[in-house]
Amino acid sequence: MAETFYGPWRIVLLNANSHFAQQMVIEGSDNADGGYDIAYGEALDVSVAGAQWRLRTEFFPFDGPAWLEGDTRAISRFEPGAGLLVQIDGASRPPGRGGPLTNLRLLCSCLDPETNPIPAPNPFDFTILDYG
Repeated sequence: MAETFYGPWRIVLLNANSHFAQQMVIEGSDNADGGYDIAYGEALDVSVAGAQWRLRTEFFPFDGPAWLEGDTRAISRFEPGAGLLVQIDGASRPPGRGGPLTNLRLLCSCLDPETNPIPAPNPFDFTILDYG
C-alpha cells in the first residue's frame, strides 16, 4: 500500500535483501516522481518535496509480466535531534500476505522546519560545584 507524505522529506535505503528486482515509486511530488531501483549493496538517497505525495514499493516476480505492488508497513517515531522519522519495512510479495517484512527497509526523515524545529540549547545548567 502506498504511504502518503506531506512536505519535504529525505528517503534513505537502509537495507535491501531480496532475490526479486525491487523499486521505490514516488508519485505526486514536485521534484522526484518516478521509479528508483532498489538493489542489495547499492545506495539510495532521495530528497522529495511536495504538498502531498505518495511512496510505494514494487517487485518484479520471476514469473510475472509486470511490476507488482510490494507489501509494506510504516512505523513512525520522533527522535530528539533527528526529528520525525518514518521507517518503511517491505517484502517482495503482494500486500496483506502476512509474515515478516525483511526484504527492504527505507528511512524517511521529515525536513519541514515547522515539524522539526532547530533544537534549542538546553536552558538548564547541571554543573556540580565543589567548594570543599
